[in-house]
Amino acid sequence: MKLKLTLTNNENLYIDLINDPWIHNWATTVTSMELDTTECVALGSTSNTHVDLLYNSIDNLTNGFTELIKLGIDIPGFFPTNSELKHLQTDVLQLHINRIHRWLVFLMFRKPYIVNDKDYIPVNINQLFETQFDDMLSVLLTLNQLAHEIEKNYTSPGLSTFPGTRHQSQYWDQGFKDNDTISLFADAPVHHLLTNNNHDVWLAKRILGKDFRECWLDNDDPSYEDITNVGECLHYAFEIDPLNDLTDFYNSEQFVTWMKQHNRSTDVSQIGRIPLGNIINKPVNLEDIMKNCKIERLEVI
Repeated sequence: MKLKLTLTNNENLYIDLINDPWIHNWATTVTSMELDTTECVALGSTSNTHVDLLYNSIDNLTNGFTELIKLGIDIPGFFPTNSELKHLQTDVLQLHINRIHRWLVFLMFRKPYIVNDKDYIPVNINQLFETQFDDMLSVLLTLNQLAHEIEKNYTSPGLSTFPGTRHQSQYWDQGFKDNDTISLFADAPVHHLLTNNNHDVWLAKRILGKDFRECWLDNDDPSYEDITNVGECLHYAFEIDPLNDLTDFYNSEQFVTWMKQHNRSTDVSQIGRIPLGNIINKPVNLEDIMKNCKIERLEVI
């Protein structure tokens, strides 16, 4: 089975899908779903620090904390003040953004988050969600995004040490306007598909935390459960990524050592991703297409 992608430049890309019933069902389903706008994204940030933009993004996050306080949640004492954040070197700033990002995620998980022997998740977190679920989720997701916006204003600290040479090209993240939840990962017959061998098309990452690529780039700690390549729920969204190849990253001695140091397994069952297929008609101007085009229509052929 093949998936035909019609692009905004009227060209077509053809995906040779992996011969698997689950993937064939995925393809048949997505052709009837309404496409959202294709996002052109890249791993990490290569931005030179622009002080005004950086300061504005810090202001947006710290101002946003007001909404969380209104819901009954205090900001952790380990997080620096607005003024302190603006005077940190970017590698130290990243450390604090990692912490606040993890705190926000663990609030959504409703699980303990221990820093210096203190749990910064409120004891009444379940009650807060039960009485104001929509507001809690909306504020936490917004703050999570604002934390990521700060990271766009300086070069990712782990970029210079990232193993491999093909990881900085742009790729497409294609979502859908409808609810695109498939099922729980644990219930889906996909575990035999997990791999880190290179493919052009993958089931997209939809997790509250980070994947292992992002964790390395952010100099984050992979020992936490929010660092994973596949989330608890699978979604129909997919990635088109023909220009990058993360095989060297996952097979590198540096990655294996890093994972062992943090007591994480490198078995493919624990760190693999779900591939969907490969492009069979890669045009010579593929890089330009990835930068300038979007997907308009999907069709199984």
